[in-house]
Amino acid sequence: MGGEDDLLRAIEHMKSGDLQSAVVLLRKAVDDPDLDKHGRAVACIWLAETGDDITFKISCLEQALRHEPGNPQVQGKLDQLRDRQMQQHSVASALTPSSSSVCMAQAPPVLGIDGGVNGSGSGIFVNREGLVATTANLVGSALEVVVACGSSGAVPGQVLRRYPESDLALIQTPVALGSLDALENKPVVIANEAVTALAYNGAKIRATLQDPGDGGRQGWLRTSILIAMSPDAGGIPLYDSRGHILGLLTRNADHDTGRAWALSLPHILTLAEQTAQERRLLPNAATCGACGCRAQAGHYGGRYCETCGASLPSASVSELDAPDFERLAQIYGENQSRPCPHCGAKAGYYAGHCLRCSHEQAPKSPDSMRRK
Repeated sequence: MGGEDDLLRAIEHMKSGDLQSAVVLLRKAVDDPDLDKHGRAVACIWLAETGDDITFKISCLEQALRHEPGNPQVQGKLDQLRDRQMQQHSVASALTPSSSSVCMAQAPPVLGIDGGVNGSGSGIFVNREGLVATTANLVGSALEVVVACGSSGAVPGQVLRRYPESDLALIQTPVALGSLDALENKPVVIANEAVTALAYNGAKIRATLQDPGDGGRQGWLRTSILIAMSPDAGGIPLYDSRGHILGLLTRNADHDTGRAWALSLPHILTLAEQTAQERRLLPNAATCGACGCRAQAGHYGGRYCETCGASLPSASVSELDAPDFERLAQIYGENQSRPCPHCGAKAGYYAGHCLRCSHEQAPKSPDSMRRK
């Protein structure tokens, strides 16, 4: 099937309201070398109509002009969009360095997150101690990222916790906040309510919240935003018409419609408080890069995370120091497993290796196998 056929099918999908199928076909037509320049320009023009983000529309129309220079209709529309973009202004608070932290009178509405495994994205502050929320998809296994606070600069961020089942990552920054007005109001989420997704890179998407119906999941909001139109790796805050934050946009999509899910703000704040409690109860724990949980074992000389069994990247106890076997026995919850032939521990095994000393599990004797 040629580019002209893809373009015609895409236009039919647009007219019928099937934007997801239209986007796929239009992107294919735009890159089809067999389609003439006029056809590729038309594909770019239609692609611009599949999203509400001004930056995206401008990019599509600029590409249309490259294929068909001098088109007065495209140039006129492009000029209008650029004027609208110039009229938009972003609000960012000034950062003033102090002796131990960065002080802020008011949190900026959107933060930039860089250094994650899956690219750059957005996030928000969720408490006055500088804790930032973004998506676990963005961060991946990274334990350190950079948090950009508008035009005022960037600060280092330490990944404290990941909740993969909620696609949430919580990052600690050296920032002290004076207030968090954007989070103090807890607006009621209403189906079909108009919302705005505002990314750190300037992309703006106007959408609605949809009734999740039988497919709803606790802590999640279903949006009208096509996942194919998401402008970054996740963590974009959703604002209602009064400027209240409702949640963070993720890269998770509804299977049937391709519409993106957002993590609700109340659920984010609940997990943030849970993480704060973990830090108080487990002061010596560090983040496991594999599962995102807070692992204590490394501090006492253990080689594996007590939650998932993955190898810990480093331990705060020197290799020359003897592990605290008594404390590790409590952390690993020693059971009635066969003692390790190397260290005698009954901590159990993960992937055939002792959780305490990491040596390989000894094979069972023929006698024990016959008894079974």
